[in-house]
Amino acid sequence: MLHIINSFPVPNSFLDSTQSGDIVILTDNAVLAAKKENISKESFPQKALSHINIYVRKADLLIRDISNSDLFRGVVIIDHMQFETITSQDYMVRSYN
Repeated sequence: MLHIINSFPVPNSFLDSTQSGDIVILTDNAVLAAKKENISKESFPQKALSHINIYVRKADLLIRDISNSDLFRGVVIIDHMQFETITSQDYMVRSYN
């Protein structure tokens, strides 16, 4: 399943709705959840990376002046074309605002 999240902080309860192999795209302010400085022992990305794929949009990082080195290890940066490709595939999509 594809999950698109655009708000921060990402609720920990979100993890209850994910399954192994799910794709999560963080957009808008949700990209802040992928920053190292926002990672705690029980945070969303640390738990999530053990079983789901987390992507962030490059444009959202640039707008917020977040560099690749600021991101948690394992987060994948995608451009607009990759975002369009992923969202146009036959995934069930669930958005969180």
